[in-house]
Amino acid sequence: MSVYHFLVLGSERRQRYLAELLRERGHAVKEAEENPPEHYDAALLPVPETGKYLRANLENFQARQKIYGCNFPVDLLEECGRRGLCCIDYMKAEGVASKNAIATAEGAIAEALKGACVSIHGSRALVAGYGRCGEVLADKLLSLRAEVTALDRKGEKRAKAAAHGCQVLSFEEAPEAMGQFDYIFNTIPAPVLTESLLRHIKKESVIIDIASRPGGVDYSYCEKRGINARLCLGLPGKYAPKSAAQILLEVIEKTIAGR
Repeated sequence: MSVYHFLVLGSERRQRYLAELLRERGHAVKEAEENPPEHYDAALLPVPETGKYLRANLENFQARQKIYGCNFPVDLLEECGRRGLCCIDYMKAEGVASKNAIATAEGAIAEALKGACVSIHGSRALVAGYGRCGEVLADKLLSLRAEVTALDRKGEKRAKAAAHGCQVLSFEEAPEAMGQFDYIFNTIPAPVLTESLLRHIKKESVIIDIASRPGGVDYSYCEKRGINARLCLGLPGKYAPKSAAQILLEVIEKTIAGR
C-alpha cells in the first residue's frame, strides 16, 4: 500500500476521527489549524468551513496537491485551478450526500429539542424543502410520530411528500398555515423564511436552519421578534463524527489512487 502524506486542518471532531482513520491505514498525517509551508499529497479541509480554511491557507498550498472539502466558493475554485491545485468536493462523490443527509437529519432533531417546549411526538413540524435532506428529515420526524408538513415550490416534490405520509404546502398557501407549527426546519439554501412567513408563526416555535451558509431565514427579524432560530451547520461532525469521518474516508481512498 502506498503511503500518502495528509494535512488535516481544523479541530472539528470529524477531522480528528478522519486523521485517526488515515493513520490506522498507515498514512502519514499532520493535524494543524494552519497550513505550514511543507509538502503534502493532500489537504483535508473541514466540511462546514471549507471556504474559510481555503482562503486563509491558499498561499501555502502547492501545485498538484489535492484539496478536499465541501461547497468550494467559485472564486476560490478558479484561483485553485490557476495554481494547479486539484479540488475534490466530498458531496459530489456518489452516495456521500445521501449518507450525510441521515446524520444531518438526526443532528437537526437533536438541535431542535434543545430549545423546545414540546416533545417531537405529537408535535406539528414543517420541513421547508423536500429534497435529499428534507426527505430524510421528514421521514425521521414521522417515525417519531410528529405530524409533518412539507413545504416546497415544486408540485412533484409535494406529491412525493404526500405519498410518504406528509401533509403538503405550497409557498402560496404557507402564510395562513405557519401559526400551527411547533418546529420549523429549513433545508433550502435561499431566503425563503422571510418576514412575510415568520410574522405568522407562534412565539415559542423553534426554527432549525440546516441550509448552506447564510441559510434561508431572516435572522434579523427573528432576533427583533425574539424567535428561536438557529443556523446549524456541520451537524454530522458534531453528532456523529466517527460515522461522518468514515464517509469522507471512503471518498479519499477512491481518489488518491489517481494521484
